Amino acid sequence: MALGAAFVLAGCAAGIQSSGSPSVSYTVPRNFETVYLRVQHQANECLTGHHQYGVYAQLDSPGRQASVVVKTPVGAGEVARTELKALDARNTQVTHTVWGHSPWDARALQAMRESVLLDTTVCVVYR
Repeated sequence: MALGAAFVLAGCAAGIQSSGSPSVSYTVPRNFETVYLRVQHQANECLTGHHQYGVYAQLDSPGRQASVVVKTPVGAGEVARTELKALDARNTQVTHTVWGHSPWDARALQAMRESVLLDTTVCVVYR
């Protein structure tokens, strides 16, 4: 709560901006559902509890798309977002975007990407 209040009092826009926020896109040779579950698990495992961030996952199975969004404790903005789209039965397009301020910076993008590519939770930059 204090973190959110600090952003409001400082007049600082907390969260991902339409331009300037770090992002990485890649294709992973895994099916859509597997990648979705991995991204959701990584966000929940790394961010639940200590930091009190909110993790919001949205799945569109018929459209073969999904998103996993992490919001600040007071819901003021998105600090991380992953968008997924099935390319076919075995390949998924992944786009990670982060706020750009520590710990939501290039190191966070790397941890998010490694979690998907290695199919294991990587939280190094969050803990």
